[in-house]
Order: sequence, then C-alpha cells, then structure tokens
Amino acid sequence: MRVLEARFHPQQKTGGEFIVVGHVVWDSDDRRPVVQPSRALMARSEPATLLSKLQYLVSTSGQQGFDRLQLLRSQFWSFVEIPQSSLLGGSA
Repeated sequence: MRVLEARFHPQQKTGGEFIVVGHVVWDSDDRRPVVQPSRALMARSEPATLLSKLQYLVSTSGQQGFDRLQLLRSQFWSFVEIPQSSLLGGSA
C-alpha cells in the first residue's frame, strides 16, 4: 500500500502552515486510489470545498497518479509520501 498526504497551503507555499486535507491511498490490488479525509479537515469551515478539489486532483492524475501528484506544481497543494504506519496509527 502506498499513501500520499494531501496538504493545502492557504497562504501559498512560503513554508508556513498547511492543512492536511486527507490521504490518498493506493491498495496493492486497486488501480484507483481512495481519498480518506483527515479528521483535522472536518473541524474547519470549508471541508467540502477542499475535499472536492482534492478528489478532482486525484481523478485527473491518471494511472501514474502517485508520481504525478508528487510532481504537481501548485502554489496551494502539495503531496507527500508517508509510511503506511502513519496512516493506521496517526492523528490525521
């Protein structure tokens, strides 16, 4: 299983704070990833908007989505590979 943490940077990517929107999970058997919203996102006022945008980015990334999302050039979004254990026992 491979996991990317989707991060939204509301103040652009200047090294400041970011919001963990969710995790994009590729199971070894599935070609399509599953988007799992983070608990931190649900505490915000705009979770549906950010989650919708994340799902759009994932759906347009194609079959090489794992690599393409990490290479995405965006002022507001970044995707970082995390260990599977972080997803299972983490505080996302």
